[in-house]
Amino acid sequence: MTSVFIRTVSESVSALSAAKTLLVVGSKEALAASASHISALTAHLPLAAISNGHSESASHIDADGNVFNVMALSTKKSRHFGSIRGDLLHDIVSKNAGKDKDANVVVVLDSEEQVLTAALSVARAFPLYTNKQKSAAERVINVHFKLQSAPAQPINVAKLQTLADAVRDAGKLIDMPPNELNPTTYVEIVRAVWDSRLKAAGVTLEVIQGTELRDRGYGAIWNVGKASDNLPALVILSHTPAAAKKNVVFVGKGITFDTGGLAIKSKDGMPTMKVDMGGSAGVFQGFVSTILTAPPTNYNLHAILCIAENSIDERAFRPDDIITSYSGKTIEVNNTDAEGRLVLCDGVAHACKHLSADVIVEMATLTGAQAFATGLRHAGVLSNREDFETTVVKSGRTSGDLAFPLIWSPELIGIETLMKSEVADMKNSASNRSNAPSTGAGMFVWSHLSPEEKWVEGGEGRWAHVDMAYPVTIGARGTGYGVGILSTLAGELEKEFA
Repeated sequence: MTSVFIRTVSESVSALSAAKTLLVVGSKEALAASASHISALTAHLPLAAISNGHSESASHIDADGNVFNVMALSTKKSRHFGSIRGDLLHDIVSKNAGKDKDANVVVVLDSEEQVLTAALSVARAFPLYTNKQKSAAERVINVHFKLQSAPAQPINVAKLQTLADAVRDAGKLIDMPPNELNPTTYVEIVRAVWDSRLKAAGVTLEVIQGTELRDRGYGAIWNVGKASDNLPALVILSHTPAAAKKNVVFVGKGITFDTGGLAIKSKDGMPTMKVDMGGSAGVFQGFVSTILTAPPTNYNLHAILCIAENSIDERAFRPDDIITSYSGKTIEVNNTDAEGRLVLCDGVAHACKHLSADVIVEMATLTGAQAFATGLRHAGVLSNREDFETTVVKSGRTSGDLAFPLIWSPELIGIETLMKSEVADMKNSASNRSNAPSTGAGMFVWSHLSPEEKWVEGGEGRWAHVDMAYPVTIGARGTGYGVGILSTLAGELEKEFA
């Protein structure tokens, strides 16, 4: 098991712990500006080759087999990145911090605004989950962030550590196989975290599970998950400070495995569907990290996890079934593999009916089309308010959980256009897949918000749908996407609602 510890964030780096590997990474400009300070850490660091511009990387191995790596981090980035190329930093650290021995990682930054993205990018380079016959070596990664000058305000290292741990914990959930993580065990994990870390902070936990969902009218999530031996659950975590003025709700899709249901996926399309709960992992750990680092005082914060397994047996819901969602609207099923929007629609309906939501952010690995709309590293954001859309995108750039707007056009890409049913209020999937399907899937969820006038374009309610189907992983590993953007957004809302 690899432990990652953020040791320092300052204009100087003190003596380093003993370790087999030392990796120093930063822009050429930052490395050059800090050359004398970094060189003082060890005489073996081949820094000159980088700082003088002759090379992008340099390495040295001493007589004892200790490895000293220096890597230049590109500063080339477009306006749709944040302050630092977190993707490149992740890749550099993943490949050059060693595999089974202790390591020191020194990241030389150009500005303090890069710290958060850098910390989360380094954290996700060391995934927690493994299930190999040979147990992983116990090792420690010591991380230091070197600034060019003293920060305007002291940077809270403990807060950074909590956020980094949350990213890794979310990534672990995403990496867990479906024979280990199912609706039953997922609820147990959430309950254990609540009991050990959140209960003392005043957070309450409600679990609506199994046939209780059916009996209380949560027909959408119930139908998706009823074919599994591990029945679905709606998990609600709530932080309710005494001076709260507003209600903010994060809602996450938690499909622990998606066979596609009776519209079964292919042999090539079904593997990796364990990651279909990645939205709920981001929401869960985004909530946890917010409560542990900067719990809001000006609004109530809730997290709803919509947990189910889309399985197949004689109980499975069918194409042509008409189901009644918790919003009261009826849905003609024309695609059992469009199940994520079904569990989410019950989640957001709960937020409206029981939590009097003023702000709803739901996060999901919802559509394969997301990559065509916004790429592999940027989630797609759909919102009923342009100002809130901007806030969400900005939170992504600040944290490194990148996002970019999806088209908002209900008159062209709404339920009445894409998912009209002759026998129910709507279908659950569009007949025309070439008309912005990621937007269409989000619009389906939006149609279950109530009262409707609160959530219209420019309305009082703020809603954002974050489709992170591709940012949920890098290669075969979960990224913990969601922790950074949601915790940053929570801070922005705290300031706004003051």
